[in-house]
Amino acid sequence: MASVLAVPLLLCLLASASAARFAPADNHLLACGATAPAVLPDGRRFVPDSGCASTRLRSPAPTLPSAASSAAPQPTPLHAAARVFSCRASYDLAVRRRGYHVLRLHFYPFEPALASARFHVGAAGFLLLHNFSASAPVVKEFILPVHSDVLVLTFVPESGSNAFVNAIELVSAPDELVGDIGTLVTSSGTDQNNGLSSQVYEMLYRINVAGRKVTPFNDTLWRTWVNDERFLVSTESSNSGVWSFGGRIAYPKGSRLMTREVAPDNVYNSARSVSSQGKVTWGFPVPASSRYLVRMHFCDIVSKALNELYFDIYVNGQLAVKDFDISGATGFLAYPYYIDFVVDVEDEVALKLAIGGSKNSRSDEVSGILNAVEIMRMNKTNGGIDGDFAVSLGMEYVASKGIGEFARSLLCGFIFAGLLLVLLMLVVRLRTELRNNGTTWSWQPNDSGDGKLARAYQLVSAKTDY
Repeated sequence: MASVLAVPLLLCLLASASAARFAPADNHLLACGATAPAVLPDGRRFVPDSGCASTRLRSPAPTLPSAASSAAPQPTPLHAAARVFSCRASYDLAVRRRGYHVLRLHFYPFEPALASARFHVGAAGFLLLHNFSASAPVVKEFILPVHSDVLVLTFVPESGSNAFVNAIELVSAPDELVGDIGTLVTSSGTDQNNGLSSQVYEMLYRINVAGRKVTPFNDTLWRTWVNDERFLVSTESSNSGVWSFGGRIAYPKGSRLMTREVAPDNVYNSARSVSSQGKVTWGFPVPASSRYLVRMHFCDIVSKALNELYFDIYVNGQLAVKDFDISGATGFLAYPYYIDFVVDVEDEVALKLAIGGSKNSRSDEVSGILNAVEIMRMNKTNGGIDGDFAVSLGMEYVASKGIGEFARSLLCGFIFAGLLLVLLMLVVRLRTELRNNGTTWSWQPNDSGDGKLARAYQLVSAKTDY
């Protein structure tokens, strides 16, 4: 009898867990160049990019689907085919819900011609990749705002080369994923940095500190988190430790700032600690001359009471937070929390993060902890992430602004053209009647009218995204 009751209970639990998963309004999953859908181990189904109702592929020249050799095993079904472009080409992806989206581009060069391809990639008015080459398998992930009903994703090959892509993901991001305020860390101190919610981000690192790799199967936004071991720069076993937590991570009820979409339970169930006399440092290779958003995740899974941990946080060698108290910020134990730091990296080849112990801690064994880290490169002021380059991606105005907006603009244009034609016909008729009546008539252009009229109906090229 107990086993009979257990089955419906298990089904209810599975149903509730399934219902709790994030359901994005936009969820484009494209297997580029494929002839059949590709299903991943996490259950997602990628459909071929040809014949998809919500996607349109545009190019002045034919695009070539390319398939990998059946003899060579592929890591996933997404790597068995690719779409190859010999000239500029664009995908028009329909957008139901405007706002931030997660864009992932899969590149798997299964033949030498793809490994040597060099090209540019742009989307939503931003140059995402410049002179890019995928000599090894890589997934490029971006978080970008979308303000139109169509997102145009454009590929432009370098002269004499091709462009390619194996798969495309475009997923609506929850509002709480991107905050607007961060802490700017400089050599002269810290300051508040506003406007983060209007930026574009390239995800470089997503780290599960002291924990195992988290795959898309265990993340509601299908992210991958890797272990921090290879990024450790300096740590002493006597001054640091590794912790795991088997209890329940408690997210604030009704919170719009902290949910499982920000980070899953798996990254908060583990942590690396530092003693009151110690310091643990991580180093992450990053491109120089760029600005970065560093998100450090904390969750007090080691304390037995509130206000036991106090520690210092260092960003790129600078003291960012003094005597940070996790439970003081959350008011509870095992509650997740994160801090966004903004830092400029000029000449360094590695971005360094560290936590250091504090004498204010009530325990000599554990003074502070770190659970997870995310490092994102921010866009330049002129719209480029991968550098300040003048690359024209040639997007059409129709797709960049949306079909509805273009139709309204076209209708207004027809109305103005019609009024202008009527005005011209009246002037011609008036001149003809005056000439037939023997009256001399002439039109002297005045500064107050001629120039303004000409400018009012001048065709001005609209600013396009690319």
